[in-house]
Amino acid sequence: GGAIAINDMKPFAELKQRHKEYSEQKYELSRKAVEFIDEGDIIAIDSGSTAISLAEVIKSQFKRLTVVTHSLDVFEILRNCDGFEVLLCGGHYMQNENSFYGALTLDTLSKLHVQKSFVFPSAISLKYGIADFQCDLYQVQKKIIDISDNVYILADSSKFEKKALLKLEDMKT
Repeated sequence: GGAIAINDMKPFAELKQRHKEYSEQKYELSRKAVEFIDEGDIIAIDSGSTAISLAEVIKSQFKRLTVVTHSLDVFEILRNCDGFEVLLCGGHYMQNENSFYGALTLDTLSKLHVQKSFVFPSAISLKYGIADFQCDLYQVQKKIIDISDNVYILADSSKFEKKALLKLEDMKT
């Protein structure tokens, strides 16, 4: 006899590593996600490796959008797009995630309203919900969810049925 421990806690990896992993899935998720965006929408995009893929797909498919983000990567991809208005929510800079967090970021977001938001958590589980690891970024994700009419959660298969430290939301049926 014997026992095997099943670890369903998703390990946290830094952005540089995550950007290389599951890149094809992230691209396909992004291609599907843009089907929910209409020309002229006001949207919010979270930070992370999937956010980078989504911004690249958005850049190639739209002519007019307003994009709110705390991701410096998303900002850099979209900032020179004619017809785009890009709002970068600054604050404290988190170098390893290339994004902003903290009171200034949260205060800026609290003054905004978006039609659609795209959030990229670290883990998704039917039992444990939608979760993330970074406390500072978790607060920003919660605020992005709060200011949006519609929330879209994008996650590659490595995040399915995993747990992370901080619960963003329960899975809604």
